[in-house]
Amino acid sequence: MQPTATQADLPSTHDISMYIHNTFIDFFKEFKVKMQSLATGHISTTTDLWSVDQTKAAFLGLMVHWIHVNEITNAWTLSSQVIAFRGISGPHSGHNLGRYFVGLCEHAGIITAGSSKVCVVCLILKFKSIILI
Repeated sequence: MQPTATQADLPSTHDISMYIHNTFIDFFKEFKVKMQSLATGHISTTTDLWSVDQTKAAFLGLMVHWIHVNEITNAWTLSSQVIAFRGISGPHSGHNLGRYFVGLCEHAGIITAGSSKVCVVCLILKFKSIILI
């Protein structure tokens, strides 16, 4: 049995790339709204940084964690989500890594100019060299 699909019937690599990109953008928009509405208090973060020995490429992973309280049962639920996995460049200094961290948190909507769901005092103490006060 021979397939009846032709080359014109198959999606191009550009079409597939655009589909994946657009699907992720839609997911992330919905996730940001969900996280902001469900987080009862502050949002905590965890990060991990590692390098590939052979290529010296460096990567930063960022997870967010928050507690959601069910209004009917008062049950607490710990939620976690990976929100970033980004290649980084430059030195592994606190200043450079802090810029990446703050930028990723801003992109996720947990740090804004007017308010923050992340402990602001903790950010100022950890990244005081890059925050302009």
